[in-house]
Amino acid sequence: MNLVVEDAEGGAVVIRWSEPAVLDAANAEELREQVAEVQARSPRIVFDMGQVEFIDSAIIGALVGFLRRTRASGGDVKLAGLTPDIETIFEITRLHRVFSIHPSVDAALDDFRTASKTESGD
Repeated sequence: MNLVVEDAEGGAVVIRWSEPAVLDAANAEELREQVAEVQARSPRIVFDMGQVEFIDSAIIGALVGFLRRTRASGGDVKLAGLTPDIETIFEITRLHRVFSIHPSVDAALDDFRTASKTESGD
């Protein structure tokens, strides 16, 4: 799995795949391990899903786990750039109501900035 982790402004971290990816039970544990390292650094994570071609229930479970842990530590997980097929999976499972889903990484990062201003009273 070719994950790229990039620091963004405001302490957020963007996680993306450098090439088209099929995410399933075979690589779910590797994803959990790599994201756990990121979660230790930042509770604000954006997954750039633009290269993700397929996800299964093991990956959905991992994403929900990431979301629970980051929210418990005062952060959030945002999903960006979902392909139509992946977006459909989130709609069918109703997880589009649980996750903050954005058309682009920039839009997800803007959402973090807006939340920070609201929390600080600016």
